[in-house]
Amino acid sequence: MRPLRALAIVLFLSPPGAYAQETAPLGFEEASKLLLLNNPASAVAGSAVDAARGRLTFYRAALYPQFSAKAGYSRVGGDFVFTDESYSYGFLASQPLFSPALPAAARSAEASYRKAQADFSLVRSGLLYNLKTVFADLMKAREALKLSSETLKRRAENVEIIRIKYEAGRENKAALLETQSIYKIAVWQNENYKKDLRLIERRLNRLLARPPMFATLVSELPEPPAPPEDFGYFSGTLARHPSRLSALAALEIARAAVDRSISGFLPQADAIGNYTWEGSDWPYRNKNWSAGISLSLPLFTSGKLSADLRAARADRSLAESSLKDAGDAVDLTAEDAFLAWRQAWSYKDVVKASLEAAAARAWLLRKQYLAGQASYFEWRNVEDQLINAENQLLSAKRDLIVAHAAFVNSLGE
Repeated sequence: MRPLRALAIVLFLSPPGAYAQETAPLGFEEASKLLLLNNPASAVAGSAVDAARGRLTFYRAALYPQFSAKAGYSRVGGDFVFTDESYSYGFLASQPLFSPALPAAARSAEASYRKAQADFSLVRSGLLYNLKTVFADLMKAREALKLSSETLKRRAENVEIIRIKYEAGRENKAALLETQSIYKIAVWQNENYKKDLRLIERRLNRLLARPPMFATLVSELPEPPAPPEDFGYFSGTLARHPSRLSALAALEIARAAVDRSISGFLPQADAIGNYTWEGSDWPYRNKNWSAGISLSLPLFTSGKLSADLRAARADRSLAESSLKDAGDAVDLTAEDAFLAWRQAWSYKDVVKASLEAAAARAWLLRKQYLAGQASYFEWRNVEDQLINAENQLLSAKRDLIVAHAAFVNSLGE
């Protein structure tokens, strides 16, 4: 109880938020390491790889000689009186000579190991995509909140300008009431942006398996590179896509299962050696040994082997179809993501140009309105266009990062 009591005292005396705020921005590379280390999905996929590696070692070991020691002790008698006792101890060795099922099992385990590695790569790629999406959402939410605070300040100044003009008889009451309403809406929107930022921080904490109340400041993501003109540039990467590798490994598992089923019709031979000491005295000096070959061949199994072979061949056909389907899905998904990346890149330039034009119009209309050369409604419309253009640019930057991340994910990286 003393350590718990001491910890409670430290937490009580510590300032609020001392354990819930990072002192430095969290970079994407550092967050990626935390993600792959702490996220449950990554841990499950990593455990599957470890398990497959262990099974591979197990089935490979069956191909090599096996040694074991044995010992026994018994007493024989009647009416609760022991009249005789015997001891035995020795060693046993065996080596498969002809057993097609064992190499097939080893090949299946090796393919299962490669499939687990490919599946882990898919999980890793998906988690990194989710992380980059959350980073992009955090960046957008932070900039949107900053933009909202600036807009709120400008809306307050507008209320004061319209109020002065109204009191001077140079503006109508409808303009004053509308400006006050717009200011209240801006206050409400600012609170919404604060809530959105906090919700996205919680998404990041959940992704990194951290406490929900942990407040995280993330660093800026670099702007994605410009997309190339030709999608064929990525054909080599797509050929090594984890989905393809996973489906190919599944096909090799199915092929190994067919070989295992065929081996059931074939004879099996093993070399066996035995060296034993036994008798009624301990230790017994007399010994015997034996060495030979064991041969077995199934003669009648009531159709069990034939049914198993038919099922294995059906599974192999299914795996072949799944491999083709996985390859087609990889190519189509990657091309769609590539086109979306190019579209997002082009759209960002459009929004930038629109924002520059909206900013110039807003500056000009503000000067004209203050000089009495433009109406309030003209000024209001132009300001709304400016705010929309600013938010569109934030969305375009976020969408470009996400589109590039989706394309990288479609490559399995």
